[in-house]
Amino acid sequence: MNNIFCFGDGYAYGHIWPEWPQILQALLPNSSVSVHAGVGAGNEYLISSLIDLGDKIDNQTVIFQWASPYRFDKLIQDDQWMDRAKQDPIYYFNLYDSAQGIWWLSSASEDEKVQEYHNLFVQCEQAKLRLDNQKILVENYLTIKKCKYLFVSTYDQEQFVSSHPNKKFRGTEVQPSPLLHFYYVKEILAILLNLDIDPDRYNKLEKVIKQHNWQAYDPNRAEIWQKMSDF
Repeated sequence: MNNIFCFGDGYAYGHIWPEWPQILQALLPNSSVSVHAGVGAGNEYLISSLIDLGDKIDNQTVIFQWASPYRFDKLIQDDQWMDRAKQDPIYYFNLYDSAQGIWWLSSASEDEKVQEYHNLFVQCEQAKLRLDNQKILVENYLTIKKCKYLFVSTYDQEQFVSSHPNKKFRGTEVQPSPLLHFYYVKEILAILLNLDIDPDRYNKLEKVIKQHNWQAYDPNRAEIWQKMSDF
């Protein structure tokens, strides 16, 4: 199988526990699943990350999980914005390196300049129109690159979770629990991409995920997941 490139925000990054890209890798041990995501990422940052990969994605598989169209990703070009980012009480850590420089993923920041952007410059209807245009352009780009691709969104995933028979296991974090991410892979992504996944691996991984008492931001989460998914 070819490589799978995953794009998304905090629903894909895997920063509090394993999410759908990490679970996908555990189910496809002979494939390379790479994650190109950011906590609080907007679509401008995600598209830039996709284009940065150049010919690495040619003839490969891309899963692009569209984020909220109402986010503002700022490419830092001066000290003023770097200071604003670092002084933000919640999103001070959302600084990501790229080929173009450092991005601040402002997410739901209450910074006055970020709010001014949303309230005065790119308002709600324009943000939705921009998302529609971005989807057309990215689809054309992936077609030129001869990629097998799938467009999903964090909104779609949340709708899936809220209507799932096991929604009681969602947890209280912004991102759903690993068990609901597992079902999202099994019941949505794998089917839409026609992935050939060993049923035995499904059963084993579901069992160990169910048995574990997941704690968000567990300091040992990387080692726990490594042992859990190594079978």
